[in-house]
Amino acid sequence: MHHHQYPWPKLPPSILTELKCSIIVSFVLTAGMCYVRFATIHTPPGFRRFIALLPVISLLPVLPAAFSFIHLRTIAAIFLSWLALLKLLLLSIGKGPLDPSQSFLVFLFTATLPVKFQLGHRKSSLISISEVPLLSLKTLVLICNIYLYRYHPLYDMYTLLSLYTCHLYLGIELAMTLTGVIASIIINMPIEPQFNNPFLATSLRDFWSRRWNIMLSQTLRQLVYDPVAPRLGPAIGLITSFLVSGLMHEVIFYYLASTRPTGEVMSFFLLQGLGIIVEHIVKRATTWRPHKIIARPMTIGFVMISAFWLVFDPLLRTGADERVLEECMGVITFLEDVARAVLSKIRN
Repeated sequence: MHHHQYPWPKLPPSILTELKCSIIVSFVLTAGMCYVRFATIHTPPGFRRFIALLPVISLLPVLPAAFSFIHLRTIAAIFLSWLALLKLLLLSIGKGPLDPSQSFLVFLFTATLPVKFQLGHRKSSLISISEVPLLSLKTLVLICNIYLYRYHPLYDMYTLLSLYTCHLYLGIELAMTLTGVIASIIINMPIEPQFNNPFLATSLRDFWSRRWNIMLSQTLRQLVYDPVAPRLGPAIGLITSFLVSGLMHEVIFYYLASTRPTGEVMSFFLLQGLGIIVEHIVKRATTWRPHKIIARPMTIGFVMISAFWLVFDPLLRTGADERVLEECMGVITFLEDVARAVLSKIRN
């Protein structure tokens, strides 16, 4: 008995265009980092090195605009206009993870990707066996999360915002993890983890300093907190670090929503910094410490509620969430067509 045979789906022209853009951007980045490495070797840290690196530093915020897909544009903005730019600024003063004595591939990947290699080590496996179940679960949850968007007209606002929060967190973490695994395979070196189960945070300081986007925290500490805190105090250093982070996030949200910044995203990060200061004051004033069972939902609840108010509201007003949903629906439709084609081949 012959079943109806589904044809293999063709890649949409828009995806082919994005693939071409990815190749061009990768070529430009590789050429730019060749220049950066050469200029760094021949220029001592300081103002002269900063001027030498300025052409590439100026180029990084422009490259994400080459992508039309919101997901790709946002990821490129995080990788290039944010992390890579901060790494080059650190390199200009002789700090950070970049070192021109590194092999070119290590230098290139460290500069352009959210990775930090554990130099001197050799990787025995792609990923720790203990991490596989949790990463698999996160991947499954993200897939289910995206699939649930199909029924988004049925959801109330808070259910939809909860799905957006899950999508944002898992999307960023898995994108960085996958990038790190690929880079680790090529270089054959382990990398430092970028996330440490932020949903287990017991305080805002724990969340932002030790669990969420660890590389960014380390970079901001070196570039902002360490120079400011000894002169103006730890509180000012902390607030300044969150101010810079907020400004960088405003840039990211410009790529995401394609509208002028409103300052709400920056206000979100300033609020987190103030929350950490309040936590510190309370801990110094009392010996009471909430149990983890209470501290964890309090911490994540504060982050999520303030994000609903100051992060997602601007996206809803601009309609950026609708464009994200359209891209997700397109991916789901394409994957379903591939699944039907595979099943029809198996049956026949």
